[in-house]
Amino acid sequence: MATNTTTWGSRIGFILAGAGSAIGLGSIWKFPFWAGINGGSGFIIPYIVFTFTIGITLLIAELVVGRAGRGSAMHALKSLGGPFFAVFGAIAVITSFVILSYYSVVGGWCVKYLFDSLCGELVTSDAQALQSAFGSLVADGAANSMWHIGFLTLTCGVVALGVVNGIERLSKYLLPTLFILMIAIMIRSLSLPGAWEGVKFLFDFSFDKLSWMGVLNAMGFTFFSLSLGCGIMVTYGAYLKDTTDIPNSSLWIAYLAIQTALLAGLMIMPAVFAMGQDPNAGPGLVFVTIPYIFSQIPFGWFFMILFNVCLLVAALTSSVSLLEVCIAYLQNEWHMGRGAACGLCYAGLAALGCISALSFGVLGDVKIFGRIIFDFLDWFCSNIMMPVGGLSIALLAGWKAWESTQAQVNLVHRYSAAANSFIRFSLRFLAPLLVLVVIATGI
Repeated sequence: MATNTTTWGSRIGFILAGAGSAIGLGSIWKFPFWAGINGGSGFIIPYIVFTFTIGITLLIAELVVGRAGRGSAMHALKSLGGPFFAVFGAIAVITSFVILSYYSVVGGWCVKYLFDSLCGELVTSDAQALQSAFGSLVADGAANSMWHIGFLTLTCGVVALGVVNGIERLSKYLLPTLFILMIAIMIRSLSLPGAWEGVKFLFDFSFDKLSWMGVLNAMGFTFFSLSLGCGIMVTYGAYLKDTTDIPNSSLWIAYLAIQTALLAGLMIMPAVFAMGQDPNAGPGLVFVTIPYIFSQIPFGWFFMILFNVCLLVAALTSSVSLLEVCIAYLQNEWHMGRGAACGLCYAGLAALGCISALSFGVLGDVKIFGRIIFDFLDWFCSNIMMPVGGLSIALLAGWKAWESTQAQVNLVHRYSAAANSFIRFSLRFLAPLLVLVVIATGI
């Protein structure tokens, strides 16, 4: 096994790459949906609390394990924890591979919708036509597979350029662009008559909005939104220089992830309420409700293009991080060159992703535990594989290799005894409890 020698070009480049991984489609697609079904503030407040406590300690732990291990997720976990933890490193690599296989199907939808918005095909006030168009897209196996492969080609092209020239450069340009576009759409959304009801829905807090299920969902979304448990942050941590302050950088990543999620909520919910639409519309909120809303307002076609650019940028910054986990494994464990590793992953992901793409159509009758293939893979990775990966990191960093964890946390800046105690207590007790609750809730 080879030890990694690649490093990020700059601290800001790493923070933006880490934030890009954490943001993804989850912030723009899932966050407004989950806020909608969980009562707005009753979901948002627990999500922020969990992110800045247990979530950030797990994020620190993954980066610590990566920098201490200096290799792929499997290599890093084995270096610190021995052969037993190497198994969990391998699980993390498999998890990233499987997630990317179906995630690129959704990424393909983003490419398709951006193409359609540029052609003006999404500007229609016929909500039924928009619903039918989305249904026809996902049911058409050939088209669904074609767009999936197109998005996967973009992802592999970026990663093939390398960590600095590909992933870091992409993040430096696209993340600031994403924030600017989201702010522009948010301003337009807030300017609509009746938009304030959407703001109140998100941020007016009362205890009757706080439910046990909302809290549980917030715990699960914290895990999902920070890209924990699938080897991404371990892999990115392996590229960190010794001069990078991990706790401080982790705070920035968590802050940017929360900020993006809140911006997404303010982009979508005010417009949803202004137009009298259903905030509980689920995934159709993005691909059906939003096009309908933009068709009703002046210059809606322009904001529809901006919105779909946001979706594609978020999808791409997240997908490259998932692929990098697999590439690092092939480079470290199989001693493959980056180009060959990208080619091998491209072939495997294209094939597996097509199966997910076809599960909405010709393979729709194939069910696993009552779910189509796409939904089953999403459920299994989000509710089983990722939490298991997070649990292994907590046990490794908090118990097995605490001395190494503490040394890495304090490598650049000596933190107080209270801060170190909080990190250790969170990793040993709070984080495992969170993970077990997420698994139990998911099952």
